[in-house]
Amino acid sequence: MGLTLSGRACGAPVGRLPAEDLNRVYFYSIFPNLLLSLHPDYVMFHTLWPDGPGRTRITCDWLFHPDSFAAPGFDPDDAVRFWDETNRQDWHICEQSHAGITSRAYVPGPYSTREGIAAAWDREFLQALGHVPRK
Repeated sequence: MGLTLSGRACGAPVGRLPAEDLNRVYFYSIFPNLLLSLHPDYVMFHTLWPDGPGRTRITCDWLFHPDSFAAPGFDPDDAVRFWDETNRQDWHICEQSHAGITSRAYVPGPYSTREGIAAAWDREFLQALGHVPRK
């Protein structure tokens, strides 16, 4: 199983993985600008770079086990197209959120319990700017 359009793994396992990790993905946010996704059959990472007020340049890179390239049926586009569609949907949501936040009617509210990673990132960012004490 893989996070691909077909739902199948698109490459060889990236290393010696325990059986339980063959159907698991690990997502990490590494302050200040790296999003790391460890999949059983590939590693993907996004790097975010500020590009002026209200704009961010995002690059997405992929790593596959070298054995994948010689395997019959290897199709990295199965995963790349999945993430291209997912990213475009996420970016659209971000654009809509940004438009709402810049509205004069916007009033910040608390994070939901499902937004722990976003809340932690914001705390780290504010702490790096010297705006809040480290907890």
